[in-house]
Amino acid sequence: MNENYICIKIDFERNSENPQRVFESMAHLISSIENFHACLLSSVSAEAHSRFLLSDVKEGSIESWLCPALDGDVQDSTKQRIAMFLNSCTNKVISFIENKGTLNSLDELNELEGEIAAEVALLDIEVFPNVFSLDKYRLLKGYSELGKATDGLNDVDEAYLKTSSGVRKINKNFHLSEDDLQSILIERVEEQDTKEVLVIKKADFIGRSMWDFIRSNVTISVKLRDEHWLNKFHQRIEVVSPGDGLLCDLVTYVYYDKSSNVIDVKYEIVKVHKRVEQLHNQLGLDHE
Repeated sequence: MNENYICIKIDFERNSENPQRVFESMAHLISSIENFHACLLSSVSAEAHSRFLLSDVKEGSIESWLCPALDGDVQDSTKQRIAMFLNSCTNKVISFIENKGTLNSLDELNELEGEIAAEVALLDIEVFPNVFSLDKYRLLKGYSELGKATDGLNDVDEAYLKTSSGVRKINKNFHLSEDDLQSILIERVEEQDTKEVLVIKKADFIGRSMWDFIRSNVTISVKLRDEHWLNKFHQRIEVVSPGDGLLCDLVTYVYYDKSSNVIDVKYEIVKVHKRVEQLHNQLGLDHE
C-alpha cells in the first residue's frame, strides 16, 4: 500500500433499507478526516495546504481511496514526509477513540498530542521545532464530526480506516455533541448587541437553516431568529433577494477558552427592521 494513500471503507448490510445512509456516512467520514488533516497540518507547516484527491472506488464493501495533495511553498521532499505524517497520525486519532464513548476534558488529549509530536520529530518536518502544539478546538471539532458521520449507519454496518500503518475500525459508539464540545473548551462567552445592515448572500427560502450575509466585506453565517419576519418571508409577504440588505438587531457571541483565546464566533439576528434594496451596488460587491 502506498504510504501517501488513505482508504475509508464501509461494510454495509446487504438488502437493507435506507441505502443512502452508506453514501451520506462516507461523505461525512471523508469530511471528518479532512478536518483532522487540517488540524495536523496547521501544527507543522504554515505554508502547506492539504486537499484530498479521489484515487479509486471499489465495489463489494464501499471503499474510497484518497490521496492527500499538498499545495504551498514547500519542497517536494517535505511534501512527501508531510503526507506520510498525515496518514500515520490519522490512524492515531482514530485509534485514540477506539474504546471511548466520548471525551470529557482537554487533558485527555495530552497523550495523543505527545504521540503526534513524536511523529513530527521522527519525520523531521516541523518548521518551528520545540513549539509543537495541536489546535485542540479543531481536533475536537473533527471528533465531533466523526461521531456524526457514523450516526446513520445501522447495527450491522461497520466503518474502517486503512492506511500504511494498518487497519482501524472506526468506533460507531463514540459521540461528541456540540454541547459536550463547548463544555470542554469554553471558559466564557461574551455577547455583543448591535443594530446594523447585513447584505444577503444566500437565503433559506423554505426552512430554518443558516443564512449567509456579507458584513464588512466578510461572509458570515447567521441564524435568523425573528420568527414573525421569517414567516412573512416564507409566505412571500416580505420579498428580498441576494444583494439586498437587512437592517436588523444582531447578536454576536464570542467564545473564549481558558487562555482567553477566541475559538468561535456565532451570530443571530433577533429582529429584522426593514429591507435595504440592492445594497451590493453601493458597496461594489461581486456576485459569486
